[in-house]
Amino acid sequence: MGDNQQRRRPVRTVGTLSVATALVLAACGGSDSSDGDAGDEPIESSEPQTTDAGDGAASSSLLDGEIPCEQQYAGESVSIFSPGRDSGDDPLVADFVGAYQPLVDCTGIEIVWEGTDQFETELNIRLEGGDAPDVIDYPQPGLLADHARQGFLQPLPDDVAVHVTTDFIAGWDTYGTVDDVIYGIPGRSGVKSIVWYSPAAFTAGGYEIPETFDDLVALSDQMAADGGPNAWCAGIESGVATGWVVTDWIEDFMLRLHGEDVYDQWVAHEIAFNDPRVLEVVDAVGAFLKNPDYIGSENDVKAIATTKFQDGGIPVSTGDCYMHRQASFYSSQWPEGIEVGADGDVNFFYLPSPAGGPNYLLGAGDVYAAGTDRPASFDVVRYTGSVEYQSEILAVRGELSPHLDLDIEAIEDPVARQLSELQLSADVFRFDGSDLMPGAVGAGSFWTEATAWIVGGSTEDFVNNVESGWPA
Repeated sequence: MGDNQQRRRPVRTVGTLSVATALVLAACGGSDSSDGDAGDEPIESSEPQTTDAGDGAASSSLLDGEIPCEQQYAGESVSIFSPGRDSGDDPLVADFVGAYQPLVDCTGIEIVWEGTDQFETELNIRLEGGDAPDVIDYPQPGLLADHARQGFLQPLPDDVAVHVTTDFIAGWDTYGTVDDVIYGIPGRSGVKSIVWYSPAAFTAGGYEIPETFDDLVALSDQMAADGGPNAWCAGIESGVATGWVVTDWIEDFMLRLHGEDVYDQWVAHEIAFNDPRVLEVVDAVGAFLKNPDYIGSENDVKAIATTKFQDGGIPVSTGDCYMHRQASFYSSQWPEGIEVGADGDVNFFYLPSPAGGPNYLLGAGDVYAAGTDRPASFDVVRYTGSVEYQSEILAVRGELSPHLDLDIEAIEDPVARQLSELQLSADVFRFDGSDLMPGAVGAGSFWTEATAWIVGGSTEDFVNNVESGWPA
């Protein structure tokens, strides 16, 4: 499940707002925020927001001539249906809509952003009712695949699809591809395989960043033996999505213990969820999350289930815990005044892979697909997948991009730059497994059984119950 920055499984209702208004709201502090992870809290927002064509001069074309600037879409609008919406003083919608301004100026298109916190439910109703949005922002590739197979999505034209296969980090081309047909293009990404820690606490304890998975186990054992702050802290409460944090741990450990081939087989249910290798991985996660020596006590282990995921790592910043495994979106969860970075109060390191093996990276993100067969819809998808659009979103919101042409040196925020470098350095990338599984599992039994396991359930019951409920 995600962070999505990324998955966030946020959503909102619709409203209308011109680009000019959107930019004013962005400057003043608007109200939208998306996650990218199934784990983010739902975000509240107002109505759909739109962009209007500006009066400024546009270039003769965009994206090296792929989109001519001839006001060819003047008077037309393209809707983007998304789980991303406004929340509090975060102008998510204004930011995402505003980043389309070059496309608006070039083509005259109007962008209408429709966010909702009932993304899957509302989208299914619209698709089944013949009211498809023009463009759909999918945080779950598994849902995209379901809709593609039901005939609800439009295959991307060859001149758009080619970018999916050439422009992104290896592996990303598969998440919008269904039965060898390309339906979606990557939009933004999040990194999950990281551990948050306090540089000052590590220095005071004489600890070093682990370089291998075995080093991480040895470090955790040493911290427990030293009797100081708890080695690890965690929280998995997330309303109806409680438990998704555990699924991320299991996915990361599956890659490290059994590699990408078994990971792919597990996600696709080519091996059973109660396969012995899955039991081994769950027990390995339990050696961390259900270990009272690491967490503090048996009661502290059980309290993980009722600790909000947003609060799970806070003890790192207060000196009560050394390490917290959570995705890149957590950089925005620290209390006010906490500095993030190599010289800050908290920083992160890569969750190490086994010695001698590839560097595995678990992540998540959004894939954009076309729900209508219109040139304007395809050009919005095309522009969303461009390095121009994704660089702007990274600069304005800190949302990562899986685009290979991203200029890392131009990223001003040091944390975003560090995360982007980590993303590009991975030998093997895999998408959040629960987001690829059927919804009844990946956004259902996997979460609920993981929660029951944390509070005392057995590993056997966990995996057997998920397996028995896997859709036929």
